[in-house]
Amino acid sequence: MPLHENHKSPDKESRRALNTPENALKAVAAGRECISALEPGKVWRHRAPHGIEIKASLTLDGAPVVIIHFSPDDGSVLPKGLHGFTEGTSEVIATIKKGLKEMPARITVLEGAEFREPEFCWAVPLVVDGRIVSHLKVSSDGSRVLADKKAIEESQKAAE
Repeated sequence: MPLHENHKSPDKESRRALNTPENALKAVAAGRECISALEPGKVWRHRAPHGIEIKASLTLDGAPVVIIHFSPDDGSVLPKGLHGFTEGTSEVIATIKKGLKEMPARITVLEGAEFREPEFCWAVPLVVDGRIVSHLKVSSDGSRVLADKKAIEESQKAAE
């Protein structure tokens, strides 16, 4: 599955044409196809309005495509919408890094996608242990997995 980093937002008519059930199902298929190729990416801390978050990425062709939040208390995966409030320890970070290698095998791709108009892409929900933990972004025509711009930005800032 090729990774696509740059995409333009077409006009209104083109947007409607790409928002079809067929393209949504292609996006789901693209998500399923790439899961086994995902590799561990960076782990970083991010200061958010509600506190410190610990995040990690899974990469495809070297670019982050999935962001997962982790508990700073024990390194467990957090569902979307639930955030930790402490910075975590170096032991927790090591636990997360170790667990990232096994993460693709734990991920299930749901049978559906939501269209994100501002980003002009499909967001395919990813589940671990029965909880939605992330979304994989796929091009509007369902053909290419997209790099996660937020992950790139945050992980670069955290490294500085």
